[in-house]
Amino acid sequence: MKLAEINEVIKASPAIQIQSKISLMQRRAWNVLLANAYNELPDKDLHSVSMIELAAKLGFNSGNQEYLKEVLKSIVDCTVEWNLLNKDNKQVWGAASLLSFVEVEDGICCYQFPHPLRLKLYNPRIYAKLNLRLQNRFKSQYALVLWELCFDYFDTDRNQGETPFISIETLKELVGLEPNEYPVFGFLNRDVIKPAIKEINDLTDYFVEVEQKRFKRKIAELKFRITKVKELPVQESLFPDVENLPRVAVELVQAGLDRKMAQQIADQEWEFVALEKLPPPGTYSDFLGYVGEKLEMSVDAEDVKNRAGYIVEAIRENYQDPQLQKAREIRAEKAKEKELEDLTEEFNLKRRTLLRQAVHADPHLVERAAERIQSYIVRQRLDEQPSAIAAYQMGGMVAAEINAILAEEFCQELIAPVKAAYEDERDRILEGKP
Repeated sequence: MKLAEINEVIKASPAIQIQSKISLMQRRAWNVLLANAYNELPDKDLHSVSMIELAAKLGFNSGNQEYLKEVLKSIVDCTVEWNLLNKDNKQVWGAASLLSFVEVEDGICCYQFPHPLRLKLYNPRIYAKLNLRLQNRFKSQYALVLWELCFDYFDTDRNQGETPFISIETLKELVGLEPNEYPVFGFLNRDVIKPAIKEINDLTDYFVEVEQKRFKRKIAELKFRITKVKELPVQESLFPDVENLPRVAVELVQAGLDRKMAQQIADQEWEFVALEKLPPPGTYSDFLGYVGEKLEMSVDAEDVKNRAGYIVEAIRENYQDPQLQKAREIRAEKAKEKELEDLTEEFNLKRRTLLRQAVHADPHLVERAAERIQSYIVRQRLDEQPSAIAAYQMGGMVAAEINAILAEEFCQELIAPVKAAYEDERDRILEGKP
């Protein structure tokens, strides 16, 4: 089954109840990777999906694949503690990476789940079916975590469910907060819990409410109830709120900025950047590349409670991260080298095809080209064969030398358009033009 046709992921309860500072995009991406691999889990260690399909399923603009690669890499580096609420108390789950391996080559993402988890992920005794399209609506990682947690206890027969009482400390672990963050419940409730509940209630056809339990006059535990209350119209678009936006705005909206601010930045482009912070001309291929760098910085930025605000300031003030910039330069150089290799291979293939056609139309061209061979070794190989055409048909050094002579001396007009197109494209790549 193609990924585009997969609308749900069967997710083991212990995999929902995890402790880690996992971002919204990481969680969404891992859910999609699990859904894509699910039917293969019993028999295969390695799974694959095209980056275009993965980006589409995430409602993510496929033009910025470098950012998506960084998200995938960060999933490998993400170690989590499983089953915090002990819902599946007959299994012992410890600490593990979400992925043990990921590699992207020629637009295909290959990945692997840690071996001890593979079969448990495929045949969980307790699990939830999560809607992949619905998860794309969330702008906050807290909302997605809370939605998964509530849905883990959802009874489809009754169209409702409730979690057990969860201690404040455990809830912080579940949503990826440090123990010392939000020491006052009022602030936690204001900045994390209430916005997450509101987002679920506003964007989904489920309603979540919370019940508090006090200990010595202090709120110590919370229970969440979820009820299916309405049917929302099916959205054919995976990410309808970014339709018709410029690419820069799409990337910013999907990173958590509100539509108005994203549109403003996209419209103003370099004028949005503080005048004294503008990068020297030619530093970035375009404004999208500049924004992409700031988005990457926000993924690993520490002690950031408001990622959207961080991104806006990073763009306006041109935040710098020498290590990240160096890594991006290395990746860009490797990508340029690969693009040039592919272009050269394509040109050589087209040239060989044209030369074969020319030789087929006039076999005497081979004899004439063979007379021009200067290399002693190649002439020796040529003389070992009964004829020049026989040596040419065997390939190898003789064929390569004859083709080079044909292209330069006998078939220049035939090759000229292909060579000109190759040189123009080569120059574009070398100059870093889009």
